[in-house]
Amino acid sequence: MRIIALLLFFAGWLPANAATVFKSATVITMDGDSVLANTDVRVDGDRIIMIASSIEPIDGETVVDARGKYLIPGLAELHGHLPTGAPENEIVQQTLFLYLAGGVTTVRGMLGHPAQFEAREAIKQGQIAGPTLYLAAPSLNGNSVSSVADGIAKVKRYHADGWDLLKIHPGLTRDEYDAIAATANSLGLPFGGHVPADVGIKRALEVKQTSIDHIDGFLEYVDGGTRVLTDNDLKRIVDLYSSHEPSWLVPTQALFGILISGGDAEALQAREENKYMTPSVRANWARRIASINQNPNIYAHQNRQKVLKALHDEGARIAMGSDAPQLYSVPGFSIWREVETMLDAGISSSDILAIATRNAGDYFADKDQFGRIVEGARADLVLLDADPRVDATNLFKQSGVMAGGLWYSRADIDKRLAEIATTNK
Repeated sequence: MRIIALLLFFAGWLPANAATVFKSATVITMDGDSVLANTDVRVDGDRIIMIASSIEPIDGETVVDARGKYLIPGLAELHGHLPTGAPENEIVQQTLFLYLAGGVTTVRGMLGHPAQFEAREAIKQGQIAGPTLYLAAPSLNGNSVSSVADGIAKVKRYHADGWDLLKIHPGLTRDEYDAIAATANSLGLPFGGHVPADVGIKRALEVKQTSIDHIDGFLEYVDGGTRVLTDNDLKRIVDLYSSHEPSWLVPTQALFGILISGGDAEALQAREENKYMTPSVRANWARRIASINQNPNIYAHQNRQKVLKALHDEGARIAMGSDAPQLYSVPGFSIWREVETMLDAGISSSDILAIATRNAGDYFADKDQFGRIVEGARADLVLLDADPRVDATNLFKQSGVMAGGLWYSRADIDKRLAEIATTNK
């Protein structure tokens, strides 16, 4: 009965899949440098079907007054973690909504479980609210792969099962990793994640690991875990990356800075978004940060920031990811923290906007068209109160979010967030 009640409850606030017209927006298309002032955008189903200076709404269409506001593509989380319960599970629904509440309309889930296929389908059918999901298979690591043959067999099975990519974790031997990479490449199956210690960043780039998640492999390449990196160290990293066909980088700077270098416990615990997590999670976070702060690595975060900036300046392919939900990393809102950390690294607001939107569409160009506001693209949009090109923190000033053609107004989002906060008191 509780499951039925939950489904009925959530159905009561899910938006109808009606056509929508955004009126008089400044449209930052992310299609080249195109910015369209006082422009209307029509959405029908899950697609952008018209962009014009004036669109006359049709009876039954939702009209969003976007005067004085900025319409951008939805934000992306390319290293997120998804719950493993059934779609009707309350924690599942809360987690997926939190991504939307932060403006995240696409998530690349990086730790697979079969239940996530059900959640993805429930979102597509409009039964629960959530972003578009691309799913990594169960982790390939030192415990899950027992041999070269086992690694090859798992890659083939995961490909047949319909996973979107493979997740690489530490612990694989060089032979196991090489076999997994060769098999994945032969099947056209992307693989990304960590760089195992026995493999190293040079080999990961050589075999075209689709995404290098986190900066660890680059730090290990120049022994950057225990000292301040020099300009020569950064040049070695940049030269290595540039000498290979470029893999995508998903840095996850904000989280890894806290995990390894610690942080201001009082400030972390005061974050507004923490109230959307359960009391037990918040208590665990407090214990963990206290433990980390007893013996922080004072070099790690500083070095990560230097590496990120150096690779960015070289033109590296970078996509946004935060590794949520983890330590003070709340789904959706963790992307905001990643934006702040990229600003601190010296990356411009306009470049951060591209990293957070268009780049995910480029990464998934073989799956769908999104990350740009163009006719025919998936209708993943965020309506902002201020220009994010001037200041990337304006990405946090959201009037509403559209995911797959479904419009969530600021009032809708705030109401649901208040319910989640009440549940987690």
